[in-house]
Amino acid sequence: MARTTVDIELRWGDQDAYGHVNNVAYARYLEEARVRVFWRGTGRESTGMEGYFRGDTPDGLKMLVASQHIEFLDVLEYGDAAVAVELWIGKLGGSSLEVHYEVLDGASSPERRVVARAITTVVIVDGVTLRPMRLSEDGRAAVEPWMDAPLQLRRG
Repeated sequence: MARTTVDIELRWGDQDAYGHVNNVAYARYLEEARVRVFWRGTGRESTGMEGYFRGDTPDGLKMLVASQHIEFLDVLEYGDAAVAVELWIGKLGGSSLEVHYEVLDGASSPERRVVARAITTVVIVDGVTLRPMRLSEDGRAAVEPWMDAPLQLRRG
């Protein structure tokens, strides 16, 4: 599997009145995982994608979220163990990427328990005009090693 993993510590404020991690926190976990992989390059595995997608200059490329779908599979309770967010590229378009995720309970647990799955469509845009721009050959080369089978979410 061509996936990278990001470990994310739970915060006290992530839980709701029932002691479960609130659904809104999941969107933050996905965002944090994307930033660490595409901007900082600090997932468990070095992907090299940050070399292309970082966009350090105001006029450089940017990555904008076009859509996000999260499927909640099980309750995640607040605790000391970090969650592990596995992410990979499920689909590559002309100027877009589908980032696919599985959120796992207990990053250090030997048991793999998926509590959520998600797909985020991001569009690569010009930093000044914010208009979509086609992925260059370098961008495609950075992404292709991290492609894996796309998720099939239950939608409705």
